[in-house]
Amino acid sequence: MSILMQYLHVIGVFQGFVLAGLLIWGPQNSTASRILGTWCLFLGLNFLGPFIYINGELNAFSALIGLHQFLPASYGAFIYLYCRHAVIDRPFALKDLLHFSPFILCYLLNIELFLSSPEIKLEAILHGPSNLTPIIAGQVILTLQSFIYIGLSMTMVRRFQRKANQTLSNFNPEMFTWLWKLLLLDLVIWILKTADGFASEFYSLSIVGDVLIIVFIYSIAMAQWRNPTLFKIAQLATSEPEQEAETDLVTARSTESCEERTSEQGGALDPEIRKSLLTVIIEKMKTEQPYLDSQLTLTRLADIVGISTHHLSEVLNQHQGKNFYQFVNEYRINFVCQRLKHDQNIKIIDLAMTAGFSSKSTFNAVFKQFINQTPSQYRHTLVQ
Repeated sequence: MSILMQYLHVIGVFQGFVLAGLLIWGPQNSTASRILGTWCLFLGLNFLGPFIYINGELNAFSALIGLHQFLPASYGAFIYLYCRHAVIDRPFALKDLLHFSPFILCYLLNIELFLSSPEIKLEAILHGPSNLTPIIAGQVILTLQSFIYIGLSMTMVRRFQRKANQTLSNFNPEMFTWLWKLLLLDLVIWILKTADGFASEFYSLSIVGDVLIIVFIYSIAMAQWRNPTLFKIAQLATSEPEQEAETDLVTARSTESCEERTSEQGGALDPEIRKSLLTVIIEKMKTEQPYLDSQLTLTRLADIVGISTHHLSEVLNQHQGKNFYQFVNEYRINFVCQRLKHDQNIKIIDLAMTAGFSSKSTFNAVFKQFINQTPSQYRHTLVQ
């Protein structure tokens, strides 16, 4: 192992153990925090593993030689479970452990080697095992699970995002932007590590991959420690049913298929009926101003208007070309802009709360999304 790799591994071990302690045993940490903390612990142990045999000699820890090799086979389950519990904070269930089946399988396939004497394991590490088949099978499983779980995680995040846009009016859209960036970075890391595994000339890619792993996981861990509800959308949790990983892709494809059929057929409602309902909806928004309620959901607005949630969603999508989130927040942003034009001394945060936003960060993100300026920049343009 080169000096550079040794330094990287030392950093990985130290940060992994420290963050694991902070995230697992913190008194106010969420389920997502503890999942991420356990992931950091596994990462720390994986970076620590090579130091056991770094001198090529037996020592007091030689019985543990090689046990770190398949720890990455758990990373796919960790990122999937983290994304799920970060958005919807709910208790960890025993059936969630099924996601670690690839990780367990890798060790079962190589159980004979791992139970061998330290001398045999050291020889296998230094010169290769006598039977490569179990090792190769484990590496194939390790690689496949990573890409499968990245795909499942992306499908799940897309489903969460679609549901939030269609049913909720108050969440920070930047949450999903960051989740997508994290998943794409994870994909890049696994591509680099896989390329290194196939050809020795790509060894430098392994170093880049290790650097990105340290930056990727530990950056999320620090952010999660500072804010245990980093990606949580509370209202989404009240209606989100229990779903297993293997059903996520099927559910998403079914939803997309239904949406495509609805679009092709022009919706279930007659165009004139949709137009009439839209008039009623807009009138309710103007007179009763339900958008000022920070807890407004598709269900609540449907009750106010007196139609089903399905019909309300169809009217907005087919006749307005907007989802529920866009429709409601457009009213909120217009409300803020009009008040700022008439009273430029009003505190922006007070105005945001009055307009129905639940936090400053959500307001700033939504305002910039609609106006392409921060609230302060917009107010500055009014006085010029």
